[in-house]
Amino acid sequence: MKCILIGGFSGSGKTTLIRKLVEHLGKQEQKVVVIANEMGEIGIDGDTILEEEVVTREITDGCVYYPLKISMEYTLRNLIASYNPDTIIIEPTGTASPGQIKRNVENMGIPGITFAPIVNLVDAGRLSKETGELQNSMKNQIVEAEILGINKVELINNREELLEICLSLRKLNSKARMIHFSALQGGENLVKLFGLLEETSRRKMALGRENSIQMPEISAYSS
Repeated sequence: MKCILIGGFSGSGKTTLIRKLVEHLGKQEQKVVVIANEMGEIGIDGDTILEEEVVTREITDGCVYYPLKISMEYTLRNLIASYNPDTIIIEPTGTASPGQIKRNVENMGIPGITFAPIVNLVDAGRLSKETGELQNSMKNQIVEAEILGINKVELINNREELLEICLSLRKLNSKARMIHFSALQGGENLVKLFGLLEETSRRKMALGRENSIQMPEISAYSS
């Protein structure tokens, strides 16, 4: 089964992206589990996800993060035993580290789990105003991502502004693949992102990552 970690600060569009991803996977007749923090956006919108016949279990004792790895393991093992999903989507709280969660799950020794490349969403409209003032936790999420998803591109004014965002992210993470899209509006780039999530993570969380995608190739994902 594939585990997909989707990080990003509150307001970056994780809920909308997960809904679209669930719909995409459902068309492939996959069983999908969404694990979300009780305080997260998915928890608030849980009824909507349940209507889509997706099993949702919420971790009720805080953030999906290192201090909760025992609760996380209990949740994962029970979901796997009772539902046998094809895909597990984990949506941490905004300040949590998807890389740390990946390490925790790997250390559980649960057989049969593979990981999609770690995704971190950034809000294009917000980032265009805060490129020099990012919080450390946001910088850490950007640094550890294998895919940087620049969401809400409908909120920025022009390609020059988008290029500035790409360059600022590239300074923090020179090796992640970068793709920009609107999860709300959908489109070709969102489909391309789903295609990237079918791959397997190559990153060892201590150091290594897959080869860099150079800046000129970002234009291949332009909407």
